[in-house]
Amino acid sequence: MNEERKWHRIAKLTLVGLAIWSVVSVVLALQLDFDYDFENFFPQDDPETAFFLQYREVFESDNDYVIIALENDGGVFESDFLTRVDQLAESLSQLSNVDTVISPTRLVNLSRDPFMGTVFTRPLLRIGNDQQLKKDSALIWERGELLGTLFAPDGQSLSLQVNHKQYLSKQACDTLSADVQALLDRSEFDGKHAVGRALGQVYYVETMQRELAIFMSLGIVLIIVFLFIAFRSAWGIWVPISVVLLSVIWILGWMKIVGKPIDIMLIVLPTIVFVVGMSDVVHILTRYYEELRKGQSKLGAVGTSFREVGLATLLTSITTAIGFLTLITSSIQPISSFGVTTAMGVFIAFFLAFTMLPSVILVSKKPHLDSRPGNAVFWTRNLHRAFRWTLKNKANVLIISAIVLLVSIIGLSRIDVNNYLLEDLRDSDPFKKEFVFFEEHFAGARPFELAVVINEGTSPFDYEVLREIDQIDSFLTHVYGVGSLLSLPRLLKTANREMNGGSSSHYRLPDHQQGIDKLVSTIKRFDRDALLNLLVNEPRGLMRIQGKTGDLGARAFDEKNNQLHRFIEETFPNRNFEARVTGTATLVDLNNQSLAIDMTIGLGIAFLVVSLIIAFLFKSARMVLLCLIPNIMPLLIIAGFMGYTGIDLKVSTSIIFTIAFGIAVDDTIHFMSKLRLELAKGKSLLYALKRTQMSTGKAIIVTSIILCAGFLTLILSGFLGTFYIGLLVSMTLLFAVLSDLFLLPVLIILFFRREQKITLRNSVNEQLNPEGARIA
Repeated sequence: MNEERKWHRIAKLTLVGLAIWSVVSVVLALQLDFDYDFENFFPQDDPETAFFLQYREVFESDNDYVIIALENDGGVFESDFLTRVDQLAESLSQLSNVDTVISPTRLVNLSRDPFMGTVFTRPLLRIGNDQQLKKDSALIWERGELLGTLFAPDGQSLSLQVNHKQYLSKQACDTLSADVQALLDRSEFDGKHAVGRALGQVYYVETMQRELAIFMSLGIVLIIVFLFIAFRSAWGIWVPISVVLLSVIWILGWMKIVGKPIDIMLIVLPTIVFVVGMSDVVHILTRYYEELRKGQSKLGAVGTSFREVGLATLLTSITTAIGFLTLITSSIQPISSFGVTTAMGVFIAFFLAFTMLPSVILVSKKPHLDSRPGNAVFWTRNLHRAFRWTLKNKANVLIISAIVLLVSIIGLSRIDVNNYLLEDLRDSDPFKKEFVFFEEHFAGARPFELAVVINEGTSPFDYEVLREIDQIDSFLTHVYGVGSLLSLPRLLKTANREMNGGSSSHYRLPDHQQGIDKLVSTIKRFDRDALLNLLVNEPRGLMRIQGKTGDLGARAFDEKNNQLHRFIEETFPNRNFEARVTGTATLVDLNNQSLAIDMTIGLGIAFLVVSLIIAFLFKSARMVLLCLIPNIMPLLIIAGFMGYTGIDLKVSTSIIFTIAFGIAVDDTIHFMSKLRLELAKGKSLLYALKRTQMSTGKAIIVTSIILCAGFLTLILSGFLGTFYIGLLVSMTLLFAVLSDLFLLPVLIILFFRREQKITLRNSVNEQLNPEGARIA
């Protein structure tokens, strides 16, 4: 009794300490921020990233704008419609953090009086005069340069570009998004569409907040159901739920301490910590209930449970955490941060399982044990039946496994490495539809940037340089597919045409350097929007070509970029410049080049750690191989599934394999740890396998169901990356439990040697019987 009172007092003190920190964690968690920064997905420590960051300091960011499209069923060249467009443009220009608004109603053209020779500006669209407006619209349609840029080719919509201040904070983006949306809501047009980084960030954050609440609520409901089925008592529900909920709260509090907001990757963190922590608790409680049924006291049952399951639970927590920690090899900051933070959550869940759980057990009343034998009989009967089937069908198990492996490898060979800027959004998503509208009616919304670095001693305004860049401009328009293109040669050609009476025959560069210099001087005098400075920086020898394209995918743009570089190499062998495709979208695409390598390194590290753990348990290289096979099989099956169903390997799916392996291998370790204990007691191999299957089979199946159910809640996400994590990890865990219960026993029976059993018995004999009595 004294021993029990001592542990009861320790348990109370432990719970008080945990409660104090839990209250602090709740306060911190409630202050946690949500954020989505597109630029975090730039490859870190990459020369292309460094180049772009310097390049945009010279010019401007290529992603700090909002594009608005306005529809008019009667056509965009109606005076009333254009007047309302101009009023909206004026209102937008008055918003805080807005620098300029590019609207067709506010653009002007250079012109020269044919008699006086004076240069002046006139509006692109003379809205107040219907006759002049008709001429202006006809001229725009005839030239075609602004079609797909400011005007949709079908004539039913036009676009405005709102350029806001660079690198706005989340709070500033929230304000800008709300202000833009309020103006659009008050305006009267037949159709309104808007896209941009600021709007996208707000949309993503709101979606993340909503989905976090959904995932946690649904996950709790599902786990309550499964816990009731497994333990048939209220105690067996509220205790595990309390432990894992506190694990989630602690990790959220820790994130606030280190200043880490919830981003699009970490939206799944609470669900993962919740279900992974539940796995530890269920294994311990399953063993605890078994000991109580044998008649042990609470203290004795707790001691036996943690002694026999503790090591396995520690090792499984390590392997799960390692699965996440291997993600730090990724060059993508959100993935690396996700790995570290989730691994921390796994260790917090383990810590609470070994402090809070035993403390609650000791201070609470003994749980009600289901006196009805049906539950135990159900598990015993079916697990025994499965084991007998496995023994009788060893050859069939191996044949089926070989066939599945072969089919999976064929599917694996079909996986493509690809990504899209909006790959996380479903086609039915409202924000995705806005982007699709711009792709269908305009040039698109994906920014294109080509940096031209002029050789030292040569000016960007040199006649020969401009002629060569003009050819690149033409290639980008007609071959590459860049729309809404803006470049120095195009600006000069437009000015040359307007200075010569608007004749289309003068839409070209002047024939000599003197003509170029004269045009540049004229543009500088009338360039009220400093457009020239956004296209060229003469002191640094930099020129910029910008435009927009559709979101065709990284693979398509990789081929287009190679085609562009081949054109430049072959056409200008002695050129005075170097051209370099850069920009936000290009840097995100570059992540694809390292995905396969990062994933391979991560899996390699995970395999190594698991191998070391198995080697530690069994002192056998043969057993390392036997344990890896059932856990590599599910990964190959999922890879094959991705290949057959056309799921690309991209940022959001590349992390699935290391996550799934780190979690799936837990069941194998629990199985092998129990087998190790049974063999060390001198049992025969078949009897030890049967006892292992009967003892750990229920816990393995229940925890796998809980894990699958928890991850399956993620398929409700509007983000496809989250959806695929939920679907594919759940599938992996399902195949992993089948491998552990059927393939692993067959492999052990066929390849496990007698001398290994003797080694195992001797290696743990002292641990099981510390007083020196030998186990027969």
